[in-house]
Order: sequence, then C-alpha cells, then structure tokens
Amino acid sequence: MRTRPDVELRMSRTVHPGDVVLVELVLRCRGRTPVDAIELHLEGMQVARVEERVLVPPHFLSLVARVSGPTTLPEGEQRYRASFPVPADAPCSYLGTRAEIRYGITLSIAIPWWLDVQESYEVLVTPRPVTRPARSPAAGTTARGDSPFVEVSLDDRVFAPGDEISGAVALGNVQGRGVRGIEISLVGVERLLSADRSAPNRATEAHRFTAFRRADSRDEGRELPFRFRIPRSVAPSFDAGWVALVWGLEVRVELARADGVVHTTPLVLGVFDSPPGLGAMRRQIGSGRWRAVWEAVGARHGLSLDALELRLSGTLSGAAASVWIDAGSSSSGALVGELRWPSWGLDLEVGVKRFLLALSSEDDEGFGRRYRVRGRDPGQVRAVVAGPLRRALLAFDDVRLDDEHVSVRSRTPGHDQPWLGAFLEHLAALAAEIGAANARIPPPTPMAGMRAAWERFAAEVHGRFEVGRMRIRDAQVDGATFHVDTCFERGPHPERSEITLVVDPPLDAALDPDDPEQLRAAPPRAREAVKGLRARARALRIAPHAIVITLPAPLEDPATLRDLLGEQLHVAALLRGPRVARPYR
Repeated sequence: MRTRPDVELRMSRTVHPGDVVLVELVLRCRGRTPVDAIELHLEGMQVARVEERVLVPPHFLSLVARVSGPTTLPEGEQRYRASFPVPADAPCSYLGTRAEIRYGITLSIAIPWWLDVQESYEVLVTPRPVTRPARSPAAGTTARGDSPFVEVSLDDRVFAPGDEISGAVALGNVQGRGVRGIEISLVGVERLLSADRSAPNRATEAHRFTAFRRADSRDEGRELPFRFRIPRSVAPSFDAGWVALVWGLEVRVELARADGVVHTTPLVLGVFDSPPGLGAMRRQIGSGRWRAVWEAVGARHGLSLDALELRLSGTLSGAAASVWIDAGSSSSGALVGELRWPSWGLDLEVGVKRFLLALSSEDDEGFGRRYRVRGRDPGQVRAVVAGPLRRALLAFDDVRLDDEHVSVRSRTPGHDQPWLGAFLEHLAALAAEIGAANARIPPPTPMAGMRAAWERFAAEVHGRFEVGRMRIRDAQVDGATFHVDTCFERGPHPERSEITLVVDPPLDAALDPDDPEQLRAAPPRAREAVKGLRARARALRIAPHAIVITLPAPLEDPATLRDLLGEQLHVAALLRGPRVARPYR
C-alpha cells in the first residue's frame, strides 16, 4: 500500500556566497510507493515593505535539482544527493524592518493518486570571513556655530558583531545649560533604492542598541571615555543594490530646555578572520586637543597660550593682542579678539547699527549699513576709518572700536581649525590696518598747519608726540617732566591748552593762587612768583603732584613756552623750600 515517505534533509551547516550547498535527502518508506518525480529547489527571495505595501521582486536565485524521475520507492531507506552553487555575488540572508533577504530549499515529491510531499527548509547564507583592515581611528564634531557641540573619538571604525567599541566624548559650549546625560547608540539604517528614479530613496531606522553615560555642564572640555559591546546577533553591513544596511554610532547629548546635540560616526560591521589588532591611537578630544590646536595656530602669529585658560596673547603689528572664547549665554562659543595700542586722541567710537557720520561717498562695502561712527573731528575720522580699515573690520560679525582698543567677535566655532586659523588671519590683517591707520592720523582740522612745529619741539624735549589730540607727553626740561595738552570740549575746535609740570617730589600741600589767604601763607618769594605766573595764564592750578597752566588754544608753536616752563620750575622750587638732607635709612 502506498504511503507518504518520512523525509530527512541534511545540508551544509555554514553557507557563504560562492559556496556549493550540498544536500542529502533521506526517504524512509513503510511500503512500496510509486512517485512521478523528486525535486529539490533552491530559491533566493528579496522582499521590501514600503508604506504598508509588500513588494516582492522576482527571485534573484532559482536552482532546481531533479534527483529522481518516475520510479517506485521500495520499503526502507533511500538516499539522494544534490548540490547547488551559490553565486559569489549573492547577498547574505537578512531579516530587517522593511527588507528581507531569504534563501530556502523546497522538496517536492509527486505521488500519483496521493497527497504530494511539499517541505521547505531555511538556508542561512552568511558573509565569508575576510581579512580585518588595519585599525582606523575616527574623530568628529558637531561644532558649526556658537551652539553647544559634542566631539566624538573612536579607536576604530570597523568592527565585527560581538566586538567592543571604545572611545570618548567631549562637550563644548554647554556652560549655563543643563546637561541631562549622554545616550550612546549603535544604529542600523536600511536604505531602499526606489524603482522610480525620480522618487527619493527611503531610509528607515531598523536597529538600535543604546547605552547611557552620565554627564553635566561641569564636564565641559573633559574626555568622557566609554565602552560599548556590539550584540553578536547584529547583521553586518551590506549593499545588495536595491537595499543596503549601514551602521553608525550615534552620540546624543540631552540638554534641559533645548534641543539635543547629535553626532553620528559611520561604522562598518563585518565578519573577519582575526580579532582586532594593534594600530594607531584614537585622536585626543576635549580641552587637551583644543589647547594643542590653539597653541599651534597661535604660534604661527607669534601669540602664546595662557597656562590655564584657552586664551592667546601677544603682539600683532605693534598692537597688544588677545583672543578667547566668549562662553556667555548670549553668544556662547563666539571667538573674541582684542587689540590695544596708544591712544589716537580722536574721541572715536565705532559700534553696530547706526551710522551717524558719513565717512565717504565711496562706502560701498556695506560698512555704513552695519556700523555707526562718531568722532570729535570728521576730517580726522575720515582719514583714519578709511576703506582698508573698514574692509578689515567687515571680516567680523561684531565690532567695537575706540581710540585705543578694538574688540571684534565672530559667531563661529572657536575650539578648532579652520575657524580659529581664519579668525587669527583676519585679526592679524586688522592689526596691520590699525598700524596703517595710526600713520594716517592728521592733526585736528584747525591745527593742520602746526604739526611741523609740534613735532620739532617734541624731538627737542624727547617727548612723545600724539598728533590726534596735538599733545606732547613726558617732555624732559632741566630734569623735570612736562606734558603739553590741547583740550577739546566738543567738536574739532580746541578750547584751551594746558602745560603740566609733574612735581617730584610732591609739595606738602596744594595752593589755590586765587585765594588771598592761601597766598599770604606762602613764603614771600614764592608768593610773588605765583602771582607772576598766574598773570600770564588763563588759569593756574597748583596741586601736590602737579602745577598746571591753562592757556588759550590753539598753540601754534610749543617752543614759545620755554620761559613759562622755567617759571613753573621756579615756582615749584620756591614752594618746596630748601631741601634738608635726611639720614640714610
């Protein structure tokens, strides 16, 4: 009597692309059973799910082995063998969210006038182990502006299922913001290639494995190490043409009352014939790396790094220079540069938004739309804040400029290259233009023809001539120090001139030359000298450390003041009285 045979199918335990699948079929019959055919069918099938629809493309592999034609199976056990070559470029088995790649063997036994035998068996095609590439450390950052950012450094970017990912994260620009913690996730994304070339390809997160790392704003700049074990069950990376699986390590910094910061490092997961080997060390991140970058970039411009802070200082084109990162809440992460130099004496102010003084009809760089300029003398301001200086200032997002100082700001990532390098290049160019502007300073407009006389007198008395305000500082006459100043109240026209004698050693007390009682208390010779000096001046002020004469302005030639300087010295000597030698201590 015919019966359905019992079936046992034996096949290769491990199958790789390019292998031959060996199949042994064992049939056990309890009686003689006629059959029309015995066939084994190896199929490879790919399935994609898009918008709740299941798309089944044609089978990419279909191999048939007929192990028997019409025959009668005797009672007992019968064995048949078949082999199926798997193409070397065949994709491996994969079971995902929107895509599947499956292999199976179907056994068909056609029994006339009886129920046929139909059995299916899953075939698992796995990647063939390959040589593991050399270690390739990876590092990256989300720094793109003045917002909080994260840096990530990994020991390698190629791993196998079961390997351990080791690395570190570092936070930047998070001061003043609550940091809730760090999520570290291994994420697998399926990318489906659309059949319609005009339609976008679809990417779907298919796998996610997450670990957590504690952190808060006090950890800014620190390297926070981590280790992450890859599950052994994950599918390796692949690209089958119509579908690909890509992996990445996602680091997400959770912030209070703000969007999180996310950085993803692409990874490759594969099957290799050896464990990880030694190789290059991962890149340093955080404050240690930032300091190294700042020190190297600053050295190119002759600037040195502060021992404690992320701050550069030195000299650029004769101006004292400083560069740092503004970590304030309003401009977190902005690079700030500052230059200082001896005062121009113009009462100059350059700031944002309003433009109160037309510098030039040729101001076509947009400077006037961004900045307002104020100064005591429009002629001087036009000469100093000329086109080259305006263009150097426009390289920055914000500018504050006055007679002796400029502060510039760029809303750019400050911890790394190329942003820091570009900022220092712009700052060095600005410093050069500051030096050039200093050489362009003219005298105040009403005193334009008096510069030569002032320069000549300053050279004679070894004083420092400041042309912007027409004054001479630290002039030396008969061993005493004098200052000659032109004073302005408002506008370009000078109000008065002042000649100051620095009294050293100082007088015992001040003296008001317009107070009769104080004059009567002075020694007779000193009293007469003070009256004579007061008669030649608009005003006279005698303080313990200085004797100041006020004269009309402008003063055409300060050399005419020599006799007055002598009188000041004479008054100081009389008021001080005879010097008595004191015992040496």
